Amino acid sequence: MTTDGTSYDSEMAGVMWGRARLIFLVGLVASSIVFIFNRTYDLQPISPPLGPWQEPAHLIHPLSFVVGLFLVHRGERTLKRVQNVALWVVAINVALVIPSVGAFYPSREVFLPVALLLFVTASFLPCVNAQIWLAALAVGSSVLTEFVIPLVNSEVGAYWASIGSRTAWFEHAWRVVGIALISGVSVLISRSLNKLHRSAHNAERMGNYVIEKELGAGGMGQVFVARHAMICRPTALKVMTVPEGEGESEAALKRFEREVQLSASLTHPNTITIFDFGRTADDTFYYAMEYLEGMDLDTMVERLGPMPPERVVYFLRQVCGSLGEAHGRGIVHRDIKPSNIFITHRGGLYDFVKVLDFGLARQVKPADDTGLTKTGVVLGTPRYIAPESLYGARQADARSDLYNLGGVAYWMLTGHPLFPGASSVDLIIDHVKTVPELPSVAADQPITKELDAVIMKLLEKDPADRYQSADELLTGLQSLRFESNWSQTRAREWWDENAPEMVIRAKPKDGATLAIHGQKPGVVARV
Repeated sequence: MTTDGTSYDSEMAGVMWGRARLIFLVGLVASSIVFIFNRTYDLQPISPPLGPWQEPAHLIHPLSFVVGLFLVHRGERTLKRVQNVALWVVAINVALVIPSVGAFYPSREVFLPVALLLFVTASFLPCVNAQIWLAALAVGSSVLTEFVIPLVNSEVGAYWASIGSRTAWFEHAWRVVGIALISGVSVLISRSLNKLHRSAHNAERMGNYVIEKELGAGGMGQVFVARHAMICRPTALKVMTVPEGEGESEAALKRFEREVQLSASLTHPNTITIFDFGRTADDTFYYAMEYLEGMDLDTMVERLGPMPPERVVYFLRQVCGSLGEAHGRGIVHRDIKPSNIFITHRGGLYDFVKVLDFGLARQVKPADDTGLTKTGVVLGTPRYIAPESLYGARQADARSDLYNLGGVAYWMLTGHPLFPGASSVDLIIDHVKTVPELPSVAADQPITKELDAVIMKLLEKDPADRYQSADELLTGLQSLRFESNWSQTRAREWWDENAPEMVIRAKPKDGATLAIHGQKPGVVARV
């Protein structure tokens, strides 16, 4: 078994079966052509005592490939069985081709057919032990051919005597050395390709998922585009590493598992769907989630500017639905921020919100001064952290997520965060002590007093002064009135108009949003 729990043998059996079948078909055609050629153009044949066996010996080559084809099509297609069949078919051909050339056509070189047999086997069916066995067989057959056949076959001996003993011994030694070199190289090829196949298998598979390409790396590990090996569903695969200072890796991985299990229990359509999770033998934890096309709010505002208030409320209402279900199950996100709110389209619906990374944020270690931080320091991102979160997980609850959401709303309306601090310390002080400007003052667009009031209530320092639940916030948002509400028609028009502007080439922040080259314009992936 490999580190991802998937059997290398079971995966390679089908591949090797196809390759063995191809080798046997090509070998059958090639040996048949050689047989017909030798029978038509009888070049330098040797007469008895081996002469009567010349044609049957040549006929064994195509027959062996026919038998090989029959055997690979019959019985169980296991890697060991396919390799054994291929080994014996190639061994028969190697064992015959060297002495048959030496017996019937001593003036011909045997390097080419032997090299083809050994190199093709080593390249297409890499099995180190089998290749060593074939190499030993080839060298043994060469020694037999060069030093024994001339003694037992008078006409072969006469041929070598006719060219002089010194030249003959040089030819014999050169042929044996040449076969030995070819055999040694074939073993090296087999060893290298076998190791490469296993490394590729381990690197490209994670449980039941086949990795297609890497999107990038963030504080929690690497992110890949992958497909389920059986149903071929595209997924975003996050391969996580245990943060330093988190204690024993076993405890950290169990914590990851508990949190992903909680996240996977969420079914709200505005929450990212987690399909699967697992861990490898080397304690690497991974989880697979739905693959999204679109853009997160961090990138969207940064690239395209603030949003009209009615669209901001449209997004906030969807986030409330996601948070409402999570909070009802006792799950606090702890890291609501623009890059964790993704805007996509689903089933013909535009401006569809997906809330990402439930229950995982507190496991992330810091990437920079304003990045995510690890457990025991800050639960969340300093730029959007709720004041009470600074006192530890026991002080943070669902109302902390609502404070974070107020910061996200402020970002969408104004185009800049609540506080401009460049360091974590400055940001923390501001969150605890500084009252932000009203969105209507900070923004370059008109914002109603009612929306101002909703945002500022979310940003109250004392959790008791905020909305007490996502449902209560949703009621407040539903009471807001605008001259023109945001609709699917306006959303579709916005996407059609701004799709060319949505191609992201900037360096991703926090490993969040990354451009996928080769996709249609305006599509990025969030994982």
